[in-house]
Amino acid sequence: MYKIALIGDRDTIIGFKLLGVSLFPVTSKDEAVEVLDKLVKEEYAVIFVTEDIAGQIVEEIERLQKISFASITIMPAKLEKKYLGLKILRRNIEKAIGTDILFRKEVE
Repeated sequence: MYKIALIGDRDTIIGFKLLGVSLFPVTSKDEAVEVLDKLVKEEYAVIFVTEDIAGQIVEEIERLQKISFASITIMPAKLEKKYLGLKILRRNIEKAIGTDILFRKEVE
């Protein structure tokens, strides 16, 4: 059976415990990279990363998305939305087809 994980600061992710999601609270960039690599190796199917943490490890997320089975998804922040997940998706679309057909200039 495939597993689902959530990486982020403790206060943000604690509410997801009731959903049966494996929680991985982190406080630093190095810790987040270490946990993300471990989850990919343990074959988690879906890994959610809070936007605050994802902003610190975006290169690692993009690298793992290219080489792993796991779907790594960025969860928007509760207070300040940076739209990091949409920016990565937009960049990937532009690489794949050469133009931004979905978002145009809505997300900067």
